[in-house]
Parts: sequence; structure tokens; C-alpha cells
Amino acid sequence: MATATIALGKIRQARADGTRLPENAAATGDGTPTTDAERAVMPLPLGGAKGSGMSLAFELLTGVLVGVPIFSAFHSADPAGREHGQNALLIALDPAEFGGGAADFTGAVDTTLDTLKGLPAAEDAAGVYCPGERGAAVAAERGGNGCRSPRRSGANSSGPPPPSASPRPPPCDPAGPTRRRPHAWEGGGGGTAGDPPPLRMR
Repeated sequence: MATATIALGKIRQARADGTRLPENAAATGDGTPTTDAERAVMPLPLGGAKGSGMSLAFELLTGVLVGVPIFSAFHSADPAGREHGQNALLIALDPAEFGGGAADFTGAVDTTLDTLKGLPAAEDAAGVYCPGERGAAVAAERGGNGCRSPRRSGANSSGPPPPSASPRPPPCDPAGPTRRRPHAWEGGGGGTAGDPPPLRMR
């Protein structure tokens, strides 16, 4: 989960559209909050100091713990530290270890989500959403209708041809062929089919 108020792409989008950013969503290079997309270079953490603490906790767990720190490398004297890095930490929990079983847990989760969805929505809202629900709906809509391209101007005016000259390609078929390389545990390279992926820490 990103702990920023807005994504960096939203700053670029606002810059391309010539619109202002929300208050306390982004900052200039010296850390001063700004709503000017042209001056903004980084998003601010959500929730102020609490969001900053969450960011640090995530860095310690998903970067330092697994042996690939991002924050300290980015601010080091080594230029390679500014190259993009992508880390992840997966934690598996057994509900049975907490006194219940998987069925009890999933049932309680369903009850919690049903309660959340049953809460009254604001007058201008279509409903109450669970985390990720709106994003999934947007992904499904764009998968069928394509994505909006930001406006371009000046030196960045070169872009794709008008829609009439460039028909939208058909949506991806989830069951169609894929170009990704098979994982080792899928029998595609160096492992035994069915084996789980090995855990490697540097």
C-alpha cells in the first residue's frame, strides 16, 4: 500500500492538464507543501506524521528486513542507489493459530465486509466501497473501453494520432497467450513443477 496522499502519476497528470493539486498532497524539492503541479516533485504522506511513521515502518519491513533498503540507498552518495527498486514482503498467517479455523475467519471477514457495505452512503456517493473495489471497477471499465490520454502542449505536443486514425485495440483476453516467462515452479525453468518459489534474502 502506498502511504502517499496521491500517486506521483497524479502530479504528472495535473501538470499535463494544467490543474492544481489538492492541499497538503505534494511538496516542492525543499519539502514545502504546494498545490502547484509545476513546482511539485514529490507526494506527501497521507495522515501527516502518522502516515510518515507508516512509511518508515513499511521501509523497515519491506526493505531493510529483506536486505534491500531503498531509503538509505536513495540518499547515499552512490548514484546506483537512485535506480528504481521494487521490494515486497509476504507474511502468511494461519487462522488456526489464533484459536479458530479458516472457515471461522472467512465467515467473520464476510460479516465485517457486509456490515461495511450496509452502512449508509453519503448523498453524492454511489455506495460504500471496500478497499480496492473502485480500482477494480475502473480496471474493468478501462479494459473494455481503453484509457484516457492526458492532454499535451508545447514541446510535448507529439503524441498518438486522433482516435479516428488509431482504432482502439480489442481488450486483452485473460485466457489468451501470454509472453511472460514461466516461473520455475510452473515447470518453465530450473525447478520442479508444483514446487513453491524459493525464498531468497540478500
